[in-house]
Amino acid sequence: MVCGLVGTAEGYRLVIYKDPHIFYDPLGPGFYVMAVSIGLMAIGVLHLVYNYRKLSVREEEVPVDRKMRIRMISSILTCAIYIFLMSIIGYLLATLVYFLMEFRVEGVKSWRLVVVLSLVLSAAYYVIFVQLCEMMFPRGIFF
Repeated sequence: MVCGLVGTAEGYRLVIYKDPHIFYDPLGPGFYVMAVSIGLMAIGVLHLVYNYRKLSVREEEVPVDRKMRIRMISSILTCAIYIFLMSIIGYLLATLVYFLMEFRVEGVKSWRLVVVLSLVLSAAYYVIFVQLCEMMFPRGIFF
């Protein structure tokens, strides 16, 4: 709910404060961010309402498996590396590296399958977001 509130505020800021020298799409990024954030807040409220009684009852804590902790930390590190690499080598190569690492973290054993899936998903994301939606993504300092 906090992320939804922050996103709604940011979307509202994008809608209100516009540079008069720049041409904007009527829907622009602000309305999209606001809509997604309001949806996120609504889902958070519904979750709290639905699980209110469960929150008040103290359940015994279940220990988290060590392998699951390592997998979660590895996924977070993979995302951090992806964000770091995107500004250096650009969106397309960073996405390829991200999928290569993430599929291994998630337990895909075959390197051949990891490479094929990474290439297919990276190409699909590039076509959808960069070519069809004409979104601007980082090219990296080398390109």
